[in-house]
Amino acid sequence: MPLIRRIRNLLRYGHGPAARARKKADKREAKRRRFESERWEHGGELSRRRYGSYEEYLRHQASKLDGIEERLRENQDAELAEFRERFRACRSLAGARTVLCLGARLGTEVRALLELGHFAVGIDLNPGPENPFVLPGDFHHLVFPDGSADAVYSNALDHVFDLDRLVGEVSRVLAPGGVFVAEIETGYEEGHVPGDFEAIHWRDSDALVSRIADVGKLAVEEVLELGTTRRNQRRLISFRKAA
Repeated sequence: MPLIRRIRNLLRYGHGPAARARKKADKREAKRRRFESERWEHGGELSRRRYGSYEEYLRHQASKLDGIEERLRENQDAELAEFRERFRACRSLAGARTVLCLGARLGTEVRALLELGHFAVGIDLNPGPENPFVLPGDFHHLVFPDGSADAVYSNALDHVFDLDRLVGEVSRVLAPGGVFVAEIETGYEEGHVPGDFEAIHWRDSDALVSRIADVGKLAVEEVLELGTTRRNQRRLISFRKAA
């Protein structure tokens, strides 16, 4: 964190556990106000961030890495261990030879899959320079052929512009009997408020799971409760495509 920002926070909140609690509460309240403002369009089971165009969406999402790359690299070893643990625990991934990771950023999940013996590659709008694990790409328009992946993984569904389009692409590239493994957070009725870069948000996680299953014609096969990770409750949901 830049020195000026640290000084500003110290003057505003003080220091110690009580100061951290006040800062956390202020950030959550600011996120709630933004979510309830005209920046978001609400209706039904999904809420969407307002973008003037698809190009604006692409620019906004691609810019996120600039603000989080340092933190991602600092936490990379811990996150690599977490990915290995959850992928080992995911029975639906057993036997999957080829795995495509969507919204993979620096590719920590790709590294974990490679270490576990899968052939894996990621795509991201902005994978950063010289990233051997992740290719530049838009997960709304996958360049891979039909039925070419045994499994698809993503923890970035809250960053999609068009959920139905993405689910359709996932279903298209999955081989018959393939599995889509989605790591998802709780929804707004479950107490989770989106931040500055989420592009969609769901009423609750069950609504999201039902939407994915219906649109992709996928069957829910496995649910793993991950507990509180990255400050929010998360679940790993496996959807199976018909053989």
